[in-house]
Amino acid sequence: MAETIKKVNKKEAILKAALQLFSQRSFYGTTMPDISTLADVGAGTIYRYFTSKEALVNALFFRIMTEFDQRLESDFPNGMDTRIQFHHLFQSLWGYVVDNTQAFVFINLHDEGKYLDERSHASFDKLWNFITTIIDKGQQRGDVVDLDPKSIVSLVYGPLIPISKLLINHKYTASKDFVYALEEATWRAVSSK
Repeated sequence: MAETIKKVNKKEAILKAALQLFSQRSFYGTTMPDISTLADVGAGTIYRYFTSKEALVNALFFRIMTEFDQRLESDFPNGMDTRIQFHHLFQSLWGYVVDNTQAFVFINLHDEGKYLDERSHASFDKLWNFITTIIDKGQQRGDVVDLDPKSIVSLVYGPLIPISKLLINHKYTASKDFVYALEEATWRAVSSK
C-alpha cells in the first residue's frame, strides 16, 4: 500500500511541476529534466508515468479542462432566464480563474498547441461548446446580441486572460466591487437590451 501512495505522490508531484513550468515557460521552453528537478524525482521517473513530454502535457491539459468544465456546469441554472445563467457562468469562470490561476494561464498558453492530441482538443471543445450553447439560447430568447456565439464568448472570456496574468505575476487581488463591475460591463457588452 505504501508503494502505491508513493507512486501517486510522485505522479502528482510531476503534474504539479509540469503545470508550473508549462505555465511559466511554455511547452517548448520546458524540458523533462526541468520538470524532474522541480518535482524532486529522478529524470527517468517521469517516463514511468508519461511516455513523452507530449503525453505529459496532454494528460495535464485533459485533466485541467475536465475540472474546468465540471466547475462551469456544476449547478448550472438550466431553465432560468439568460441574465441568471450569464451570472452563474461569469461567476464560475471568475471563481475558476481565482482558485486555479496557474491552470487558467496554462490552458490559454496551450489551447492551440500542435502537440495536443484529439482527447485534449475534444476536452477544450466540450467546454467551448457548453458556453456557446448558453449564448446561442440567449440569442434565441432575444437577450444577447446577434453576433457569432464564439465571438461573444471571446468578449466574455477574453478579459479574464490578462487579468489572470495580473493575478499570477503581480499578486493582484480583485475586490468584490471589481468583479461585480467586470460582470456588469461584460453583460452590457453582450446584452441586446
